[in-house]
Amino acid sequence: MRIADAVGEALRNLRTGAAGAGILALLLVVASTALLLTDVATIGALQDRARSVRDHAGDVRVLVAKDAVDPRACAALERLDGVDDAGAIRQTDAVQLVALPRVNVPVFEVSSGVARMLRLPSMTPGGVYLSDDLAGRWSAQEGSVLATTNGPLTVNGTFLYPDDGRDPRFTNALVVIGDSPARSSECWFSVWPATTATDALAYGAAVASGRTDAAPQIAPLNPTVGQLFDFARDYRSRLTAFAAPSVIALFAVVALAGGHRRRLEFASNLHAGARRRDLVRIAAIEAFLWATLSAAAAFGLTRLATRFLLGEHVPGLLPSLAVTLALAIGAALCGATVPALLARESRLFALFKSRL
Repeated sequence: MRIADAVGEALRNLRTGAAGAGILALLLVVASTALLLTDVATIGALQDRARSVRDHAGDVRVLVAKDAVDPRACAALERLDGVDDAGAIRQTDAVQLVALPRVNVPVFEVSSGVARMLRLPSMTPGGVYLSDDLAGRWSAQEGSVLATTNGPLTVNGTFLYPDDGRDPRFTNALVVIGDSPARSSECWFSVWPATTATDALAYGAAVASGRTDAAPQIAPLNPTVGQLFDFARDYRSRLTAFAAPSVIALFAVVALAGGHRRRLEFASNLHAGARRRDLVRIAAIEAFLWATLSAAAAFGLTRLATRFLLGEHVPGLLPSLAVTLALAIGAALCGATVPALLARESRLFALFKSRL
């Protein structure tokens, strides 16, 4: 039988319902989509947890060494794998507002790396930045001028610094951007994925001060979030990791079951003179058609639901989903052809008797 004839026969079987493809396809779409969405929901939960860690500064670690941090060595930590930003912080002389002459307002000079970690709205030198909380209490905003005993200070912008367990000093302080080469006492560095493995290298930013001060220490900026995270391990060990293999196995089993219930048809065709290879070819074409349609529907539904569950694009998710469903189609071809390969004309009478 020519390929064109086999395709025509397969289409007729699908159109007349002889292949039972409608039920098989519906079963596969519902079951495979449910399995895949279970895994997507788990991945979404991991993403939410990772996003929460970053939103609460769980990725920022602080090297503390009294007047012993080299700002250039600190900034160089950005070259390390996994370090997104790094920079030194230096506390300068406090200022006094004319309206609050008895209150000393601390001032911190931060490098550009720390400015990014604080998510300052701009990188404008020559002015100050306030936390949203302090700006609200002072009724200040971008462009406001603060009258101090040392002269006016322009507010370049405000930044969010929530009271969520992180170092509270910046809540009530003025922040200025600068890259002074003078030694400081702190070096902040953002590590993602969050880990303590970089700490050993970060100690290199501290230089000998010749004093008897305590040894340098590294601690998280927000100790309430935690220090140890292994989202890669959590991803590999998630309970729903079975979803993709299960979808592949499901396609194979459903195709095998669909072919098994057609044993009488295969035996009858062999008795009528059909060649086995033609039966296998027709069964494979049928399976390819309904499995491909099922996989396409599952892919579309899963992709649509992913937008609602995750709310953002996850690199590698859709290609992984496509590979899984492609393998599932191949598994369906294998499952559908096995009954045709094992069909025996000699069992026609037995199968006919047990057809009910």
